[in-house]
Amino acid sequence: MARRKAYVDPGPYAQYEHISHQTEIPFGNGIIKQGDLIKFKQIRGIFKFKYLVHNKALDRTWIDCTDSLTGEYRSFYIHLLKGPVHVKRSFRKKAI
Repeated sequence: MARRKAYVDPGPYAQYEHISHQTEIPFGNGIIKQGDLIKFKQIRGIFKFKYLVHNKALDRTWIDCTDSLTGEYRSFYIHLLKGPVHVKRSFRKKAI
């Protein structure tokens, strides 16, 4: 029996010629990659980054992400981005 070819997902905006998307954002000294946790100004919650989307026809840029608690799909304009969430380190002593 022959193996099936691996399916590569072209992304949610593949059908539109005037919309391009990226999976990374340069931010500060680092890069926000797909799946990283991010926060936005004036919006409560933590979100998982999916895509940075640019519409060439309207000249608009936004971020597609999902809510980390509910899984809700949301989009925000780029100027609202506060930055990545840094994971807090536990200072509790570990049992030896």
